[in-house]
Amino acid sequence: MIKIGVIIMALVSFLNAGWFANLFDSTPTPPIAVPIDLSKKGSTAEVVIRSDDSDKSRYFSIYFVMDAPGVSGAIDNYLLETFTGHGSGQGIKTPVRLTIYRIKKDKEPILFLDKTIEAAGRDSTAFEINGQKVIYRDRYIYATELPEGKYRIRLKNLQDFPELKEIETYFAIHGGRGKY
Repeated sequence: MIKIGVIIMALVSFLNAGWFANLFDSTPTPPIAVPIDLSKKGSTAEVVIRSDDSDKSRYFSIYFVMDAPGVSGAIDNYLLETFTGHGSGQGIKTPVRLTIYRIKKDKEPILFLDKTIEAAGRDSTAFEINGQKVIYRDRYIYATELPEGKYRIRLKNLQDFPELKEIETYFAIHGGRGKY
């Protein structure tokens, strides 16, 4: 009888910690990339994510796709290099508004971060979209720690960039380790 009581107490503690609920939670965890149209002022990308204990730190970036399988024709690399910056150059600043709400069950979302940022600079690497490897330029926006929980994250473009109309862009959230 004591063993059953100990097992029940252990199960209840797992339920209270949210461990059991997370097993059946389909909310995505980073890395995540969602499309955003930077050619139009006011365009937004929004996603709900689950932050877990494995990577509390989150990086927010814009990905400019340069080369992808099945894409006909090459993009204007000179335009993209000018926009994102040559070498160590900062390129054209991209004003965006990053808004993060923490979502708790049966409660109103709580504003976690609301920040206007002038993102600049770039990096170059590769990632996958729908299982296809693509090459992109990365524009760092912001980094912060997101404690365990669910978040609604929105990136809003604050300036028209019509020259980017033909360039596929994504708002990306990925994990990292360390303090900010």
